[in-house]
Amino acid sequence: MELEELKHKWKLLSERLDREQVIRRQDMERMLGGRVGSYLHYVQSMLLAEIAGIPVFVAIGKFRGVPDTVIGWAAVGYVLFLFPSFFSLYLLLRMSRCAADIVERERRMTRYVAFVRGCYIFQYVVVILFLAGVLLWAAGYYTAHGMWWTVAALLSLAAVTCIVVARYEWERIRDVQRRIRELREFDEA
Repeated sequence: MELEELKHKWKLLSERLDREQVIRRQDMERMLGGRVGSYLHYVQSMLLAEIAGIPVFVAIGKFRGVPDTVIGWAAVGYVLFLFPSFFSLYLLLRMSRCAADIVERERRMTRYVAFVRGCYIFQYVVVILFLAGVLLWAAGYYTAHGMWWTVAALLSLAAVTCIVVARYEWERIRDVQRRIRELREFDEA
């Protein structure tokens, strides 16, 4: 009798453990989905803010009397600068919509991270070279109108903002990667 009772209790505990494992996996999956959704919303918001910066950039240039050719080249460069951001958004959307197994999600996230890392390097190099070229080309204008302090302040502000945003974004990416890794390790166990 006691052996039957122990077997029954063991079976109940085993079923409860299985239910708890399923619930835990669902919670981990829900948390991963929430983190990915939150990060996706952040990336979309940043891209919209970057696009909204174009008219502001042009208006400030017009107000300050910057030649139209400088404004035009700067706007074209800025738009070209945004193309990799659109592709990275596409890669992130593919990862977020992936309904396959966790290994495929991890592979897509790894691709996204590699692309974003390359984008940052490309964008920082392009921005530095492009801004340096524009400044050297229009150096006479800025000197004649006493605008060097404005340009230096804006470049410094842009550099600090880029560093802060990049660090924040990398922390969010690492969090998503950590959640994916935890879910994969949970499935393997």
